Amino acid sequence: MLWLLHGNLGSPADWKPVMEALRSGGMEARALNLWKYLECCPKSLKDMGRVLCSEIAAQDKHPHLCGYSLGGRLAMHAVLAHPPLWKGAVFVSSNPGLEGEAEKAARRAKDAEWAVKCLSSPWEDFLKEWDAQSVFDGGEKKTDRSSLKPWRKSISRAFIDWSVGAQENLAPLLKQSPVPHLWIAGERDAKFTALARREGGEQAVIIPHAGHRLPLEAPERLAECLQQFILQNP
Repeated sequence: MLWLLHGNLGSPADWKPVMEALRSGGMEARALNLWKYLECCPKSLKDMGRVLCSEIAAQDKHPHLCGYSLGGRLAMHAVLAHPPLWKGAVFVSSNPGLEGEAEKAARRAKDAEWAVKCLSSPWEDFLKEWDAQSVFDGGEKKTDRSSLKPWRKSISRAFIDWSVGAQENLAPLLKQSPVPHLWIAGERDAKFTALARREGGEQAVIIPHAGHRLPLEAPERLAECLQQFILQNP
């Protein structure tokens, strides 16, 4: 089974087009709702990695894992928490971590601002400001996020607990990991294309004419990449 982890301000529904494309090729996948894990209490990135290992292992003895953006960073922590569990992992538009302490501190401060806006701003205004970030490059939004409003406390908490500023730079650990992995980015997404090429090397795929939000912008091409990876790492 392939397990899918959505990004920030995302939901399992974001993966629906990818899952449909995978199913047409005879592959099943399951998407998790990440917000439920922060519903009761704070949870660090490392703790969340261990939780994912435990929950998925209870249902699937030797799974594949794929995460997009925030979900990709959580997937990295899961892979490092218990390597023997995983057949392979795919990181889509994902950052393994920041290097300098000043950069991390600046990111934590910015994410703390997002956390406050998530709770206090009108929901549609908050989403509009989030979508206006340059990383999204004007990519078309094809999903209704009104269903996320009841999860805004968890989403706000994620900006703090799961900030990339709170994350160790995982790149050296991932390079030593025995788990096969693939890095994917969209060619319009210059930052994450560079990251994918740097971290993945030959194990990197750049999808043409796509930006940051690959599950929504290029679901069929992303599904093809996932199918090929799974077939290569059965």
